[in-house]
Amino acid sequence: MLILLHGDHIVSSRADLTRLIAEAKSHGKEMRQLDGNTIDAPGLTQALESTSLFGGMVFVVIEGLLTKLGKKEKQAIQLTDIIKRSGETGDIILWEGKEIGKILTGLLGSKVSVQLFKTPVIIFKLLDGIVPGRAVTLLPLLQEALSIDAAELIFTLLVRRVRQLIQLRDGVTPEGLQGWQASRLTSQATSFTMDKLLSMESKLLHIDISLKTGSSPFPLAQQIELFFVDL
Repeated sequence: MLILLHGDHIVSSRADLTRLIAEAKSHGKEMRQLDGNTIDAPGLTQALESTSLFGGMVFVVIEGLLTKLGKKEKQAIQLTDIIKRSGETGDIILWEGKEIGKILTGLLGSKVSVQLFKTPVIIFKLLDGIVPGRAVTLLPLLQEALSIDAAELIFTLLVRRVRQLIQLRDGVTPEGLQGWQASRLTSQATSFTMDKLLSMESKLLHIDISLKTGSSPFPLAQQIELFFVDL
């Protein structure tokens, strides 16, 4: 069995990965977790083809391998050939925190089960609309986003966006942003002063702490609402 879980909806893909791991463990399979950023061909071969110490089935999870390969065609062919061969007799899950293109997924062969997890467009519309004094516009978008996805995901992406805006306001391009994304977010960042952005980050930190300590009487969705009202 060979499965690829990929896409920017990390909360959902992680949940599915957790489900698959729990299912494998319930069947007595030995789990091996590999860091795709550091694994090489010999290490991958050994991890995939060596038998279980207990004589049972092996369940291998590899994270970030295809993302790392990118345009390294020769290495990609070499490693995916190893994975395809082992996937015919064992269980392999590839997890990627971003969408993988058709060229790389095609190298995994026709027997791979590909599951794409995409963040709903409404959430990106909400994040892109974060500018001062836009609560009237943002709150309906937030309610629509909450009807589709969990408040926890929206909060995670909100924190990431504010931190990206802080970096861009400081003249630093966040890792992983494409040129067009950096340009669009730079324009958004200039809508705020650096002091305002740092204040926003501080408020989000307080929300996070209140969630972990149970000190807030308000649910997360309502705290996000209050955050937008105060922009």
